[in-house]
Amino acid sequence: MKKFFYLCLYFATTVVFFLTCMQIIKLNILPLKYLLLLIVSDLLLVTLSFIGINMKKKILRIIAICFTIFVFLINIIFCFYVSKINKHVVKNISSSYYKVKTSYYIVGKSSDSASAIKDIDSSSLITYYGYSRSIKNALKLTNNYKQKETDNVLQALDEVSKNDNYYFLVAKANYDYFFSSTNLLSKENYKIIDELLVEEKLKKNDVVKDSYNIYVNGLDFTGIMRDYNMIATINTKTHKILLTSIPRDYYIDVPKYNMKDTLMCLGSLDSEVSKDALENLFDIDIDYTISFNTNSLVDIVDLVGGVEFCSDYDFTTTHALVLDTYDDTKGKKLHVSKGCQTYNGIETLAIARERNAFPGRDRYRQRNCAQLIVKIGKKIMSLSSFTNYSELLKTFDGLYVTDMNENVIKSFIKTGIDNSNFEIINQSVDGSDGIGVGHLGTQESWIMNPDMSSVNNASEKIKDILHEK
Repeated sequence: MKKFFYLCLYFATTVVFFLTCMQIIKLNILPLKYLLLLIVSDLLLVTLSFIGINMKKKILRIIAICFTIFVFLINIIFCFYVSKINKHVVKNISSSYYKVKTSYYIVGKSSDSASAIKDIDSSSLITYYGYSRSIKNALKLTNNYKQKETDNVLQALDEVSKNDNYYFLVAKANYDYFFSSTNLLSKENYKIIDELLVEEKLKKNDVVKDSYNIYVNGLDFTGIMRDYNMIATINTKTHKILLTSIPRDYYIDVPKYNMKDTLMCLGSLDSEVSKDALENLFDIDIDYTISFNTNSLVDIVDLVGGVEFCSDYDFTTTHALVLDTYDDTKGKKLHVSKGCQTYNGIETLAIARERNAFPGRDRYRQRNCAQLIVKIGKKIMSLSSFTNYSELLKTFDGLYVTDMNENVIKSFIKTGIDNSNFEIINQSVDGSDGIGVGHLGTQESWIMNPDMSSVNNASEKIKDILHEK
């Protein structure tokens, strides 16, 4: 009976060992030397368990049984965690495509009797904003009506308010952003007749390179404005990462639409639009794009127990400790002392949003955001984060959208594990404050005209890091 128990225990330990190895190999993020070291070490533990169980001395057998149970439990736990990561990879990363969902409004005058698109008379004209994401797919849902393209939101909405059987097809993000940024028209004059959900399936970039550029941007809680913009230049051969921060008010050419606007306002269009504009500005190719969601970042900071932030100043934030609103009367402000302290999620968000408390305003905010991104990344990778492992994976589900293929992501992780001490270099571009026509070409607003000297210097640094051997 005892021998049967020993045999079952050893068999179970062996099975779990093989399952663990399969999960680790499937994950494919460990460099070969670490993968072999881990498997060989685990195999050695299993072998020692077998030898110990078959010893004649009772005391040694008891020790061996305890040791085998320990090895079994360690493998069970490790297999569980790795399998959870693999499930996350399958769900969020392994697909060759990523989906982008865009909500569209059919907008009519406030007195319109229609309550859905099917109620609109077939002779009606639907004008559409040509710069919206997935606009071709949206037009397929309205192809029973006459269609006309416009690049002037203000004019289109003005005509809607004055005419019957005249409607405007516009992305919800563009519509909401327009009315939140201007007082030229009143929202009360309009009625949302219907909301259409458009889904676009896009192929991920599966090219794995030794050095590449990633456009990293952070969407605010509205999902419209891109409050943070950065180009991360990564060279896996020289183990260098260059982070180039760009102010959100940077007023740049948008070749795709033959217009100029700020990076912040371009957020209501598409990350690809911003990416193309930055490629043009810096005379570089951007290989991948990743867009972060503000709300998920707040949750992640809380789950990892807060993040350290080091300030050069004592200051009180302009924005309150609130989420999902710009109404700063609904919460208290945060006082930040000079030096390094740990802050929770909502406090970190308030710090990341702050610009008015600093000399240089948005220039300094970009610097703070770069610091926070690095600190958050390091905290996520720390062992202490495993206490909230399952919750972290759930939060990652809504954290980002990226066009990076699974092979690209795993290649970078492998390189990072193999060479954990990457040199991180920060730089930012500057400019002069002014006034320009922004907000999707609808009104004058505060802008920052690029200082092309700083842009050219930053561009050369990016190219130097990319081409270093």
